[in-house]
Amino acid sequence: MDTNPDSPWNLRVPTSITPVEFEKLVLTWLNRCTERQNWRFKVTHLGLVEGSGGGYQIDILVEFTLFGGATFIILVECKHQTRPLEREDVMVLQAKLQDVAAHKGILFSTSGYQSGAIRYAAEYGVATVAVVHGTWLYETRSAGTAPAKPPPWSRFDTYAGIRLSPTEKGFSCHTIEVQRIDALVEWLSSASSA
Repeated sequence: MDTNPDSPWNLRVPTSITPVEFEKLVLTWLNRCTERQNWRFKVTHLGLVEGSGGGYQIDILVEFTLFGGATFIILVECKHQTRPLEREDVMVLQAKLQDVAAHKGILFSTSGYQSGAIRYAAEYGVATVAVVHGTWLYETRSAGTAPAKPPPWSRFDTYAGIRLSPTEKGFSCHTIEVQRIDALVEWLSSASSA
């Protein structure tokens, strides 16, 4: 894997995906979660939400109802930039969460996260997902410094997600692909217990 030597959970170079493809990919993953779990979620691209500080346009707004009428709101932001997201980026989403009384948030990034951002996000119920090329999931031991290329018979989604969570000794990574969305389903399932 071609990782950043200073933060090996991040890519050395941000994922090359257009902003439109990026948001469509995240929409696909979230809609797949609702289909698979037979949830009654409303997933809105470029959703509008009001708070005491005014209105916000959110990349993706997720709304669902449980327990006979309790509405839960999840704000999803897609960050397409060249540098790893910092704690301040998470703080901006956290402020929006508080202002609109949303329950949780998810940040998707094409460039990864600084360690402080991941830890801060976890403390406030914000999921952090790095979007990578699917072949980045292929890892093997090999001689030399260049990353090994997957064999031609291996199959990967064009893009995959890595949900990053802090642990006592570092970070855990949970893979997200169209057919493997357990990491998102698990996190979304915990939204009602927030």
